[in-house]
Amino acid sequence: MPRTAGRIHRDGLTATATALVAALEAAQKDRETAETLTHPFHTYPARLHPATARILVELIGDGARGPLLDPFCGSGTSLVEARANGHATIGVDLNPLAILVARAKTWTPPPRRRRTLVDTGHAIAAAALAAGKAARRSAADPAPLRKPVGFDPNARNRRLAAWFAPHVRRELEDLAARLDELRDDDAELADILTACLSAILYKVSSRTSDTDSTWTNRNIARGQAARLFAQRVDLLAAGLTDLAKLHAPLPVFHELDIRKLPTVVPDGSIHGIVPSPPYAGTYDYAEHQRLRFDFLGLRHRALDEGEVGSRRGFEEDFESAHRSWQKALTGILARIARALAEGRAAALVIGDSVAQGRAIYALDDIRDALPGDLALEAWASQERPMLGTVERRAFGPRPKAEHIVVLRRT
Repeated sequence: MPRTAGRIHRDGLTATATALVAALEAAQKDRETAETLTHPFHTYPARLHPATARILVELIGDGARGPLLDPFCGSGTSLVEARANGHATIGVDLNPLAILVARAKTWTPPPRRRRTLVDTGHAIAAAALAAGKAARRSAADPAPLRKPVGFDPNARNRRLAAWFAPHVRRELEDLAARLDELRDDDAELADILTACLSAILYKVSSRTSDTDSTWTNRNIARGQAARLFAQRVDLLAAGLTDLAKLHAPLPVFHELDIRKLPTVVPDGSIHGIVPSPPYAGTYDYAEHQRLRFDFLGLRHRALDEGEVGSRRGFEEDFESAHRSWQKALTGILARIARALAEGRAAALVIGDSVAQGRAIYALDDIRDALPGDLALEAWASQERPMLGTVERRAFGPRPKAEHIVVLRRT
C-alpha cells in the first residue's frame, strides 16, 4: 500500500466506497495496527497493510456465518485479522513459505501448547549456543551441513555460501538440524519453529532484503543467530496469546494454485474473501524467497511454474504476457465467484504496474475479466507517486493507482 497520501477516487455504493476510502487511508494514518498481534513476526514482500486488512475484514465479514477465505494468503495478514474477529478462515497459496508463515501467525492452540512452543524454542537455541562454544573450545571438526531432500547439496552449498558467513551458516544449520529431529516427534511444532527460523534468515545474511538482492556487509557475532531465533519465538508467542483471546477455530491451509480451488473449497461455501492478487509484472516471489527455499529445504517447483503475473513472465513478449495475465485474472475471478455464497462479497486489493515500459491498469483488467455472476459494487483508488522516468513515461497523464474493489456474488 502507498506510504504517502495520494488523491483518492471512488465510485459505487456509497457506504461501501466510503469504507474503502478509509481502508486506503489507514495505510498512512494507522501507526499501531502493524505492531499488534502477530503482524510484526515475519517480513514478506508487498504485504497487505494490516490496518487496511482490518477494515476490509470488518466490512466483508459483517454478518458472516461461514468461513472467510484468502486465496492469495501470503504471510497471512488478512487471516490474522479474520481470526482476531472470531471468523473461521481458510488460507490458500501456491508458495510453500507463505503457508508456513501464515500458519505460524494464526496458530492458537491451548495455552499449554503455546508454552511448549516457547520452552522448546529456547531449549533449541540454548543447545545450539552450547554446541558452538564446545566446538570452539575443542577445535573439533564442524558438523556436516544438512542435505535437504530434493536439493542438490553442492549447488545448495554454493548458493548459500555467498550469503552467510561460515560461522553464521554453521549456527543456522545447527538450529535447522535440531528442528529436523523435532519433526520426527512433533511435526506441527517443528513447522511453527521453522517459521521462526525463516524470520531471522535475512537478518543474519548479507542479502539487503526480501526484494533487494544486493550484497551488504553485516558483522554478525557468534551466537547472534541463536539468540535472534529465541527472541523471534518469544515475539510469536506473545502475538499468538493476544490473537487467542477471542475464540475461533484454527485456520485451514492449502498449498494450492487458485485454479484448483474447487478441489478444496465447496461451491457457494465462502462468506467473504479478502485477497491481494498478484500485481502484473511487479513481483517475483520465486526469486525473492529463493534463499529461504534453499536453506529451509522448501520445495518450490510448483511456484516456479505456476506463479501468476510474475515479473519474469513479462521479460520477453509483453503482449503475450499481458494476455496470459488477463486470462489468469479471468480464471481467478471465476473461482472467487464460484466459491462465494450468493449475496456475499470479496474485497480485492490490487495495484497498477509497469512492465517493459508499458502501463498495466489493474482496474481496467478487473472490469474486463468480471464473470456474469460477480457485480462491481464499489471501488476506491489512491494515486501513487511514480518513482522514476520509466513509470512517468508509461502512465503519462493517467495516474498510477492502488485499488480496492468490492465484488458481490449475484
